[in-house]
Amino acid sequence: MTTGIRRSPVLLVGILIGLALGATELATGEPNSRAALSTAIPIAYAVLVTVVGRRSETVSVLAGRPVDERWEHVNLEASAWALGATAIVVLVAFAVTEVTQGDWTPYAFTGAVIAANNIGALAIIRIKG
Repeated sequence: MTTGIRRSPVLLVGILIGLALGATELATGEPNSRAALSTAIPIAYAVLVTVVGRRSETVSVLAGRPVDERWEHVNLEASAWALGATAIVVLVAFAVTEVTQGDWTPYAFTGAVIAANNIGALAIIRIKG
């Protein structure tokens, strides 16, 4: 069974993030080449997954448009793995920074945001379900 094709915000979000990163680089006095690269990377990703996603089931998931229920499940499972891996990386970075007596605040903040988003998402899904 095929799901209805939804519009994916990936292209718009990629363009907005790319422009914001490029503007930030320019505003902080970074070289134009760095600003151009910071702008191009998220825009190129968004364009690539949007265009290629029309022909590839795997890439369609990256573009936010799974072609059927099976790929929606793959997307959910991949998201869960990505969340776990990201949380582990942040935790290890936090521990290494603490041991080396660096500033662990950014890692603690990032870990708290990951935890709050995960708990909030689970609560919303539980309430809706």
